[in-house]
Amino acid sequence: MLVLPNIYLLKKNVKGANIYVIEESDGITLIDCGFEGSDMGIIEFIESLGSSMEDIKNIVLTHGHPDHVGALPELIDVTDARVYIHENDIGLLEKFTGLSRDKINNLILLKGGENLDILEGTTVIDTPGHTDGSIVLFNPRRKILVTGDVLIVDAKGELSLPKEVYTKDLDKEKESVKKLAEYDFDTILPGHGIPIIDNAKSKYLLFIKTL
Repeated sequence: MLVLPNIYLLKKNVKGANIYVIEESDGITLIDCGFEGSDMGIIEFIESLGSSMEDIKNIVLTHGHPDHVGALPELIDVTDARVYIHENDIGLLEKFTGLSRDKINNLILLKGGENLDILEGTTVIDTPGHTDGSIVLFNPRRKILVTGDVLIVDAKGELSLPKEVYTKDLDKEKESVKKLAEYDFDTILPGHGIPIIDNAKSKYLLFIKTL
């Protein structure tokens, strides 16, 4: 599903969290990769764009939970993409994929504050709480926040925190969500739920008043 120009939400034939596919002239970026077994759905979609797995240049993991990283072992067998994850979630990645860090192609560990060459410059925001190494991605040019599980959309289409049972530190999680008020965004692409394409900042500001 095309959610914004050159940004797709991949749901068909994959399992787990939302997978975003960003198609640019110099290659493709995946944001998260779903549960184990999602690789074939990802490959089919990439091929439907007229591209191949060799065109995937970046795989950005918003955190290390299995519904976001499960297909990584299969993907790194068929692409030489750079793999980005926060340094504080490398342990979760190893646990849930069985991959040791030295087996991951072009692994890049993040701290927060990095500027990635995606959509002409995308900033990594360090947002611990859900996991120690959860990140949010901010693209200022297009005013987009990709929030992973730091901020999701519930079944009613409303902004929500992740479930407490899956969240390591709820107080830190709330602090990280409030921190996003610093950024100028119109769109939220969540790790779960339907993207909020318009007026996301105003909806977000109403939501954080409830925290």
